[in-house]
Order: sequence, then structure tokens, then C-alpha cells
Amino acid sequence: MLAWARISGVSVRARLINDVALPLSGMKRKARDADGMRRRIALHRRVEPARPSVWLRRKYRIEADRRDGSEVFTIHPRGACSGTTILYLHGGAWVFDVLGPHWRIVDALIARTGARVILPRYPLAPESTWRDTYAFLERLMATVCADGRGNLIVAGDSAGGCLSLGIAQRLLARREKLPAGLLLFSPALDLTFSDPGVHTIAPRDPMLAVPGCRAAARFWAAGTPLSDPQVSPLFGRLDGLPPVAIITGTRDLLHPDALRLHRALAQAGQGVALYRYPEQCHVFVGAPIPEAARALDEAGAFIRACVATQPARIRA
Repeated sequence: MLAWARISGVSVRARLINDVALPLSGMKRKARDADGMRRRIALHRRVEPARPSVWLRRKYRIEADRRDGSEVFTIHPRGACSGTTILYLHGGAWVFDVLGPHWRIVDALIARTGARVILPRYPLAPESTWRDTYAFLERLMATVCADGRGNLIVAGDSAGGCLSLGIAQRLLARREKLPAGLLLFSPALDLTFSDPGVHTIAPRDPMLAVPGCRAAARFWAAGTPLSDPQVSPLFGRLDGLPPVAIITGTRDLLHPDALRLHRALAQAGQGVALYRYPEQCHVFVGAPIPEAARALDEAGAFIRACVATQPARIRA
């Protein structure tokens, strides 16, 4: 990257997105409370989901089928596959469907790992609750991801990061086979959004507002207390999990909770890697910026390392 393309260690492209494009989009303002969130949900339902582009369909072999009434995409490399499977759980505050940046992330992960990716359109709130979402994911893992979990990485961004950690905790509680690793991009972990650091960062976050996030969480929790470990995995069991990688930006109001998860996992003796990106916003890995490319390189290295360390008998 040329020197002129960076200001104080942050790329010009990232600054344009954080300081110009996102504020002008009105994203934060439009979902600042429960009513605003409901309006955004209604709007998104008319246009969701984002479909893989013609270019992606030429680049990969993409299948779409329905499982338990929900669409599930499976994206295969057209060349040799590494044998790794990534179950990718998209973000969207538990209420929004697949968005364009999710396809950018999927493309980047396949390019770096040679994996096939399973991308489910899991049940969303407010039509469904956390019980429906996890029940669907458990059935999906019991079928599509039943064998070879030594080759499986569960990854997700934002609400999908919440689900990735949550499904691993549920597997652990039932003493089922665990995936080889968990990859969390800007994960939502504490749905109370009560950490003082969250409110310190909130004015500088160009995308998220605490009231809107809390409203979406309440839709999904459907009466369950937001501090319940079943909806806030930061408060759930953190020992006995597979290796975890957390990728987070410091202008994301969820950043303090990512730091809390890192500390808690380390204290529990877990293998955990934390990648902090200064001045980056929520799920910056989905943006066309140099910082995203570097973070995705680190994600690819993590995935390859997790699968490589699995016993051969599990990988077979």
C-alpha cells in the first residue's frame, strides 16, 4: 500500500467509509430505537436477501436448497477443495437477512482456505426467536455438518458471531463433537450492551447505536432476560471450547465486549487470538479496504492452523 493511502496508520478508504459514507447513509439514525428498527426490518423484508452475483456464480459452484423451511447456500470452489468446511453465520442484528458484504467475506475466506462454505438463512426475529434459530442450527449441524467436524470451522460476524459461540456452547453442553475452531468477526456477545466501554465508544461508532441494538436483541430474546447465557454467550461456559479467533475494530461499540471475551477465554485456559484494528468500524472485514484484506489474511491463517492441528483420524 502506498504511503499516501494511509493517515495515522488508517487507510484513506477506511476513513472515507467511517467518516463520510456511513454517516451519510443514515444507518445509525434510522435504527436508533425500537420503532426505527421495526421500520428498517419492514424495508429489508421487501428486498432481502442479497443473492450471489453473476461473477460469484461463475467463480464458484453455488447450490441452494431448503432445510426446515429455510434456504441454505453451499458454495464450492471450482478447483480442488482443501477439505475444510466453513459454516458461516451471517450478521444482521438477528433481524436482517444476508447482505452484500457477507458474500464479500465468503469469497475472501474461500480464496484463502480453499474451503467450501455453508451459508444458511437462519430464522430471524421478530418472526422467530432465539429458540427457533438455535433449533434450526442444531438440526443443520446434525445433518450437513454431522461428520468430519475436525475439518469444520464455525464463523460469523456480529449476530452471527453471537450464534457461532452460542452453538458451540450448546454442543459442548450436550457433549457432542465440536468444530475445529470458532472465527468471530465483531461479535455481539452481551446483549445488555451495559459495559461502560460500550457507551464510551458509541458516539464514535458510525454504524451502530445502543438503543437500536438493544431493541433488536429484545425482538430475538422474546422475553428471555438479555443477560441470560442462552442469548448472551459471554455469560455462558467458556472452558472446553475449540480455539477462538476474535477480529474487532476500536470504533465498534461491541469492541469492549470482544475484549472481555478474550480475557475470559484466556483466564479459562482457552486457545484464543485477538486481532484489534484501530479506528475500524463494525464488521469492517466486509468493506473493500486494506485493513479488511489483512484481517481476512489472519482469518485464513487461523482456519488453516485449526484444521492442520486436528488428528488425522478426525480429518479423514
